[in-house]
Amino acid sequence: MPRKFFKQISPNPERLQKYDTLRWATRLVHDTQLWGFNRSSVAKGCAVGVFCCMLPTPLQMLLAAALAFFWRANLPLSVGLVWISNPLTMAPMFYANYKFGAWMLNSPSLNLKFEWSAHWFVSQLHLLWKPLFAGSFVSGIVFALLAYYLVQLIWSWRVKRNWVKRKL
Repeated sequence: MPRKFFKQISPNPERLQKYDTLRWATRLVHDTQLWGFNRSSVAKGCAVGVFCCMLPTPLQMLLAAALAFFWRANLPLSVGLVWISNPLTMAPMFYANYKFGAWMLNSPSLNLKFEWSAHWFVSQLHLLWKPLFAGSFVSGIVFALLAYYLVQLIWSWRVKRNWVKRKL
C-alpha cells in the first residue's frame, strides 16, 4: 500500500526536532498534517509539489516546503514531487510552458538557436521570461488542481473498494 511505503521513507518528526537548525520550527515540525498520510494532506502535498515543479525558479524544494507549511500539506511528498522537474525533464517541460505562455499572451514564439549553457539562458532571458513564467504559472495551477482532485478521487475509490471487500 502506498501509505506504508511513504511512511517508511519519510523522516521521523521526533528525530528532526533534535537538529539545532530546525529548533525554530518545533511547532511546525509537530503538526500532524505535515507528516500524516491522510487524504487531505496527501492531496495538498501532491498539488504543492506539482505546482512548484512547473515553476522555472531555483530552490524549488524550499518553495515547496514553505507552501507545504503554509497550507499544512504533506511535507515529504511536496518536496519529493518537485523532482518531477529533473535535469532530464526540465527542458521539455519548460519548452512546453514557454510555447503555452506565448500562445496565452498571443505573442509570437521565437525560434532561437538553443545552446546548453547558463550564459545562453541568461542572455536570452529578456526575450523568454514573460511567456515562460506565464505558461509555467498557469500550467502549474492547472496540473496542481488536477493532481489534487485526482488524489482525492483515487483515495475515495480505494476506500470504497476496501469497504466492499470487507463486506464480502
